[in-house]
Order: sequence, then structure tokens, then C-alpha cells
Amino acid sequence: MLKTNLFKKTSELLKGKKTIAVVCNQWGDTGKGKFVDFFGSWADIIARGTGGANAGHTIRLKDKEYIFHLIPSGILYDSKGKINIIGSGVAFDPAVVEHEMSLLKASGCSNKNIFFSKDAHLVLPQHLLLDRVKESKAGLNKIGTTGRGIGPVYEDHYARIGLTVNDLLNPKIFKEKLIRNLREKIVLLNQYDKKVIKQILQHEHLGCGRFYDNKNIFNIDAIVKEYTRYGKIFKNNITDTDTYLRKNLGKKKILLEGAQGNLLSIDHGTYPFVTASDCTIAGLAKGVGLHENDVDMTFGIIKAPYMTRVGEGAFPTEMGGLKSAKWCGTSGITKKMEKDKFGDLLLDQTDEFKLGVAVRMAGYEYGATTGRPRRTGWLDLPFLRYSVQFSGPDVIFTKIDVMDLCKEIKICVAYEYTGPKYHVGELILNKGTKINIAIPDKEVLKYCRPIYKTFSGWQTTIRKLRNVNELPQQLKKIISFIEKEAGVKTRIISVGPDRDETIIVLK
Repeated sequence: MLKTNLFKKTSELLKGKKTIAVVCNQWGDTGKGKFVDFFGSWADIIARGTGGANAGHTIRLKDKEYIFHLIPSGILYDSKGKINIIGSGVAFDPAVVEHEMSLLKASGCSNKNIFFSKDAHLVLPQHLLLDRVKESKAGLNKIGTTGRGIGPVYEDHYARIGLTVNDLLNPKIFKEKLIRNLREKIVLLNQYDKKVIKQILQHEHLGCGRFYDNKNIFNIDAIVKEYTRYGKIFKNNITDTDTYLRKNLGKKKILLEGAQGNLLSIDHGTYPFVTASDCTIAGLAKGVGLHENDVDMTFGIIKAPYMTRVGEGAFPTEMGGLKSAKWCGTSGITKKMEKDKFGDLLLDQTDEFKLGVAVRMAGYEYGATTGRPRRTGWLDLPFLRYSVQFSGPDVIFTKIDVMDLCKEIKICVAYEYTGPKYHVGELILNKGTKINIAIPDKEVLKYCRPIYKTFSGWQTTIRKLRNVNELPQQLKKIISFIEKEAGVKTRIISVGPDRDETIIVLK
């Protein structure tokens, strides 16, 4: 639970609110997990509505870390009787859920207060296989997916051949739908190298070869047997969560948990380097059976004064530019490998690439799902101005403490377009055009040169501070600048990973 003073301030911040949401204004990995857990003390119901096991939420509680990929982060309040929901918009991987539930049980949490939407999209072995085999052959056109099958699941949904969690409860119907679903996929997969397919199907995420058939690629009976087992395990957890949430709207305190970030939204992100669901508040609300207008307050998280991105795609403010993108995209790079190669780098590097590595090490910016190094860069206000159009002005600043000892802080205030003449609707971009609000078009972004404003760092540790007035003057100056330039209101400042390392801003 939150300490008394912090709980009182949180209650004051949320006075009169019944439904709130936590989303991300960037490319994800901004600390949503901490704040879903943080607001879990206030909420009666915590619900997740988008994405799948491609998301990773890390929560630090005292000296222990918890990483969840599918189960809502509010589950750590299980003993308080709070309800946790995986909504209808989620790509539901039963193997991941079973694993996370077993870890929770081992930690002393029960599974009686978690429910799965009967309509959630079911992840099957063919989805993981297709995701991985396509990406392995994509070459320069790869997206940088996590290989968790999320894209193929949503493709099936819109092609009207997808399976749902409810199908786990009906083995005969499950098998009929599975065979129908596999029909076209077998034709497609036969175009790929069978050795590659066999190798991928040996992965632990795909049953260590249990689902492989030398003649037909998939062993249908093995899949049916395994998924029937999941149906038996989850039968008491599967229900109509959409109706449940609508019935409790305005009666109980509801917290909606976002996944990924606005800039990864399939509808509004940096297409095509996006995820397969809508990560904005509109997509999140829809994914739990609600409407965006049902949400009383949306908190959009901003990691600042640096930000990160995982996978492919433009990143105008990336420290080290293309060198960094190439390094982070190299298979097998880990934190240990970086430490062995670069040593313990301090945040006083004059070389931008090395500074990016130093920031990554200081902020432990390695994917919770994949372990991949996250690309690091300076806060980008053109992208923030674009993003808050979808999430609103109320923001939470996170990971500020990572930059405590950085002598110089840079913030991108605009771009200079350096490419050829390009039409964006009625707008015509020419070389030298100044761009204040990001245009999420890869043909534009690759020619965007960031224009920076430089600030002195605050050069002191802030993790023990609990009041906004105690913050270093230089940090307050930077936050005020961001507020003014991006049109946002600071509601919370995170000064560390623990629940209590949080400052509520009441103004």
C-alpha cells in the first residue's frame, strides 16, 4: 500500500473520478507498470484492453522486481480483493498467462480475482511461427517485432477467421475453427524453407517441437490437446468482462492499463513501424468494452528528458544516430555485453553514441520482453505535441532520476526538413521547412534534423525528494519549459522505481 501522505494526495488528485487510464505518450517502455501498480491502491478494478505478450510491465516492490506481459500490473494488490481483467481487445497467449499465474501463486497471490474476456483474441502456434518466419526473411524491410504472434492474431481477427478465448471451453468447436484457420496458412508456410520452420517450432514458446509435424507442419491433435488443457485451467476465469465493466461504470473505481505507446499505435503511430493494435486511450477503452468518453482522467506518461525506442523505425533525436540504431539492432546485444565492451560509462560523455549507451545502462533500458537494448535519444517535443492530441494534457514524468548526474540536457524543440519536395495532404515540405508537430510518415521522418535547446543539468540526486518544491531549480525550469512548449500539465513526477518514490503535483 501507499504511505498515508502519498495516498491522501493521490485521493485528492483523483477526487470525483471513477474511471482513469494510464497510457504512454511515446514508444512504450516509459513506466506504465509502476503507475498501474501505483493507482492500483485506489482502484477496485484494473483492466487491460490492448496488445499481448509483446508488452512487458516491470514493477519494483521493495527489493523485488515483477515483470508481467499479459496479467494486469494491479495483480499485486490481489489480497485486497481487487478485480483484474484481460479485456476483449487483447491478444491472449494462454501459455504466457499460465506461466505468470504460476509465478504469482508461488509468490503467495491467488488467481481467483483475475478474469479473461471470453472474446479476447487467442494466440495460437501458427501466429508465433508466421510472425517469426516472416521477420526472419524480411531483411531491410523488417519491422522489429517481438515474435509473439501479435500481428498475425489481429490479421486473423479482421479476416474473420480468428479464434477467441471462449473457444478454449469448447474442444470440438476449437478443433473445427483451428483446421479452418490453418488451411490458408499451410499454403503460405509451404513457400518457406522447411528447415527454418522446423527450427522455429523447436522454440520453447512453441512447445519445444511438440506442435511440429514433418508432413503437415502442424500436429493438430497436439495443439487441440494443449489448448483443451488451458480451457480446463482457465474455465473459472473466462467470462463476459465487457458487460461486467459496463455494469460497474460509475459505481466502482476502474483503472485502465495501457500497453506500448501512442507512437506505436496501428492507427496513429509511426507506421509501418508500429504494433498491431491501437495503443491510444480510444483503443484502450474499446478493448475493454467502454467508450473513450467513459474515462474521467487519462494520464499520459512522458519519459524525460530522454526517451527510448525498441525495434526499427525513425528516431530523430537518437543519441548516436544510425550508429546507435545499427548497434541496438544487432542480434545478441545485452547489458553485460555492453558493459564488457564499454565499461561503466558516466553521463559526461561527449560522444553521442557513448552517451546513449551510458543512458541505457543508467536507466536499465533493455526490453522486458526481449532483453534487446532500447535505442536512447533526447526528449522530442514535436512528437510529444503530436501524441498529446490523443491522450490529453495530464502527464506523468518518469525516469527523470536517471539523468541526475548529466551535466547537459538537450531537448528537441522542432525539426528542420532536409529532404526533397514532399506532399503531406495540402502541406508541401521543401528543404529547410521547419516542423513543430511531428508528421508520422517515414518518408518525412528520415529527413528530420532535430533543433535543440540546451539546458544545464541539475547535478544532484532526487530520489529522496517527495515534494515538488524540493526539486532542483534547474529541473523545475526544464519541466516548466516542457509544459509550456507541449501544452501539458504535470500531475505526477516519478523520482525512482518504487511506489513511494513519487511526487504528486496538486495545482
